[in-house]
Amino acid sequence: MATTAESVDPMAGLWSLLASQLRILRKQRGLSQAAVGGLVQADHKTVSNWEAERNHPPVEALRILDSEWRTGGLLEALHHYANTMQAPAEFLAVVEYEAMAHVARINGVAFIPGLLQTPEYAREAFIMAGVTDVERQVALRMERQAVLTREGPPYVSVLLSEVALLIVPGHLRRGQIERLLQVGELPHVTLRLVPIDAGLQVGLEGDFYLFSTPQREVGFLENPARGTLVTETADLRRLTVAFDRTSGRALSPEATRVRLQELIEGPQ
Repeated sequence: MATTAESVDPMAGLWSLLASQLRILRKQRGLSQAAVGGLVQADHKTVSNWEAERNHPPVEALRILDSEWRTGGLLEALHHYANTMQAPAEFLAVVEYEAMAHVARINGVAFIPGLLQTPEYAREAFIMAGVTDVERQVALRMERQAVLTREGPPYVSVLLSEVALLIVPGHLRRGQIERLLQVGELPHVTLRLVPIDAGLQVGLEGDFYLFSTPQREVGFLENPARGTLVTETADLRRLTVAFDRTSGRALSPEATRVRLQELIEGPQ
């Protein structure tokens, strides 16, 4: 979280965008932080903390400022989306591309991809990541999975490292693998397991997504902090090559089903 208003990056997420806009709108009107505090019954230090993203402003204060500054409800709207979505701007863009894609390619190394997770696995992952409002985030993730069963779904090709399955907590493993078997039966989904004995290969560098939409090709690199949207042609080419090379090390869909069943029947 930023420590000064000047260091807030509006592209870092919706709360950051709100903090940045609050500062910009105040300065455009030539107001001090104390003057803004006088409008919303807060001291200047509180306003300073809002602009530096050390604290989040209450929606009631933002409604007052929207009215005073005639913003058309901008600040309240930003508060609403920041409070309900709680995701970086890059991730929000990925959700949009995921919904628009007619082809999605997913390379899963350390984690089960979100579109294939059970609620129990998702909950464990969010708790581990220290996410706030875990149950809401689980519900949102489950809602995203509707893309797999909607009318006219995308073609989805998934390469999943066996490592990601072996590190699933034992009490969640059976349910998660059964979910993978279920999704793998969908006619528009190809699920292929990359076995441990495939050895080192370029796809092990990290989890990523490739989306083909009617308008463009985009990629997304996942990491524990925030992830990165990929739009440059050269970078997309590298991800495509990585996916194709990993595909050459993967089991067939039929052999994948056999291996998943073996994992279910083995020690839990």
